[in-house]
Amino acid sequence: MSLDEAALAAAYDAARAAEDAGDLATATRLFERCLELDPEDHCGVVMRLAKYGRATPQAAPPSYVATLFGQHAETFDRILVGDLGYDVPALARRLAGPFVTRPPVRILDLGCGTGLAGLAFADLASDIVGVDLAEEMLEMTDQRDIYGDLYVAEAVNFLEEWDEAPFDLIVAADVWPYLGDLAAFAAAAARCLVPGGVLVASTERAEDGWRVTPTQRFAHAPAYVRATHAAAGFAPLAEEPITVRHEEGVPVPGDLFVFEAR
Repeated sequence: MSLDEAALAAAYDAARAAEDAGDLATATRLFERCLELDPEDHCGVVMRLAKYGRATPQAAPPSYVATLFGQHAETFDRILVGDLGYDVPALARRLAGPFVTRPPVRILDLGCGTGLAGLAFADLASDIVGVDLAEEMLEMTDQRDIYGDLYVAEAVNFLEEWDEAPFDLIVAADVWPYLGDLAAFAAAAARCLVPGGVLVASTERAEDGWRVTPTQRFAHAPAYVRATHAAAGFAPLAEEPITVRHEEGVPVPGDLFVFEAR
C-alpha cells in the first residue's frame, strides 16, 4: 500500500491539535487513524498512544527514528550539544576508558548519529564501525573521517546479524531511550564482543522496569538494566547517574552503565 502523505499529515496534525486541546478521545482516535494510513509509523504515534494505554511498544518504530533524526541531521550538533547541553559521549568516554586496558581497540558505535561518540573515543580506537538508522546522519558522520565503516541499520538487528570479527568495545550512547525491553539488545551485544569486551551505554531513568516517557522515549530503572544484562552474561564494571540533556531548562536524569562480556 502506497503512503498517502497528505492524508497522514492531516490526521496527525488534527490529532496533535486535539491532544493540545485536552480532547484525548479524539486525539487517540486520530492517532489510530494515522497507524491505519501508515503501518510503519513514520510519525511515531504508537509512542503517543502508549501514554493513553492504547499501545505497548517494545521499541520506537525504526521508520520514526530514521525520520526524526534524518530531518535534523544538519542542525543536530548545534541543537543537541549547544541548546540541550548533551554531553553523554564525553561522559561515557571518561567512565569506560579505564576499563579499556589494551588500546587501540575495535569499537562499534551504535546510534552513531553525527559521530560525537566517535570523536570522544577516537583516542582508544584502531577502527570504529558506525551504525545509525538515519542515512542523513551518516552523511554528516562520514565527513569526520574517523569511522572505518558506516551502516544504515537498526541497532538490535545489526547486532543479531553481525557475522564478522567481534568488537572490543560497544558504545551505545542514547540508544536505549529508543528501546523498551533491553533483553534482545543485551543478548545480541554479548555475542558481538570478545570475552572481556566492554559495553558502555546510557539511558533515561525510570523508577521501576521501563516505560515510555512524556517525550516519547523510553526510560529504564537501573535495577532492570543490571538484571537484564546479568542474564545475558555481562558483569557490571561501573555505573553513574548523569544528566542526559535539558528539556526546557529542566535536567533529564539518566544513568551510564559499563559492563564486561564474559
